Amino acid sequence: MPDRLDGRLAEFAALRREIDRRAAAQQQIFILQVLTAGALFVIAFWHASWAPWLLIVPFSSCLLCTASVAQVGAIATIVEYIRDELEPTIEGLGWERYRQQVPYPFPFPRASHPNLLLFGGVPALALVLALKPLFIDEPQAPAPGFLAAWLVGVMVTIYGVYLAATSATGSFVPRRHEPQVKPET
Repeated sequence: MPDRLDGRLAEFAALRREIDRRAAAQQQIFILQVLTAGALFVIAFWHASWAPWLLIVPFSSCLLCTASVAQVGAIATIVEYIRDELEPTIEGLGWERYRQQVPYPFPFPRASHPNLLLFGGVPALALVLALKPLFIDEPQAPAPGFLAAWLVGVMVTIYGVYLAATSATGSFVPRRHEPQVKPET
């Protein structure tokens, strides 16, 4: 019995380390999003002619959001394995089961979840500010392809908001199902 328990505890420790590694990667993705978007906002703010460069923000945000959601999904899968497979076999483990029973831990409404603000709000603001040279200062006709790039940016932003919203609610996480036995014919 102790050998079996030691193996399960070692597996639990390895899985917790994997969760920590993925959470650290997710924080690095957040930092990268803030830095890249912030740099583009500053450049576009000080040089109005550079405002179209803000069209990069929705695309980079969507890519970073996808990477972040992949980390969240992997963490959720590991947590589910710990909760369903390891906790019942090791006395004293129960954190994941307990954590699911407590209310939503973020003290603000889900609409203000960091994923939504960072991966939905920032690209939307970039799209609005990218239009600045068309309407403010000395209005000019848009460069060829600008409106097409802007519209694609809108679609990418909408998809990013969808991804961020599903990560905020956890509705994207695949759930394991019992294997279905096919009837013999």
